[in-house]
Amino acid sequence: MNTTLQGLLVITRIVTASAAVLTLAGCGGSEPAPTSAPPPPPSSQVHVATDPCTLLTDAEASAHVGTAVKATVDDLPNVGRGCRWEAPGGDAYLSLNLNTPEFPDVTSARRTLDIGAKKGSVLADDGLYCLVYVGNGTPWLQFSSQSAQAGALDPAPKTYECDRSVPVLQKVVTNLKW
Repeated sequence: MNTTLQGLLVITRIVTASAAVLTLAGCGGSEPAPTSAPPPPPSSQVHVATDPCTLLTDAEASAHVGTAVKATVDDLPNVGRGCRWEAPGGDAYLSLNLNTPEFPDVTSARRTLDIGAKKGSVLADDGLYCLVYVGNGTPWLQFSSQSAQAGALDPAPKTYECDRSVPVLQKVVTNLKW
């Protein structure tokens, strides 16, 4: 073999060996620089800053319920913040919830109530029990109230609880600044 050919073989072997070493060094060498983790997906839960227990005074709630009541936090995880004023024995109460899930379909509402600049969707009003939803994006208001007459043994005249509750609903919506 001539010297030139032997020199080319040596150079080829050196280049091949160097390429192999460089390839291995790139594959198994030092750890790559850590990349920042992707940000977590946005939470579907909306934070409700307003405390529903501040939307009415105990005196205002007591006047509606018909007996002295005190606000009790009634938060529901993954639903929203709530407050309840309940008479002893639970025969009468007033409940406010600022709900965070999407406002429900209220096409089944029995009727609507004018609550200042808002409309309330009456979902139940049997005369003694009232359930009203008031939409304003997220959160939205769920109001429920039960007359003390609901627990009476004697048949009581229907009070149409939702109509009776309009002034309280107006106060709550005003305090929400809706």
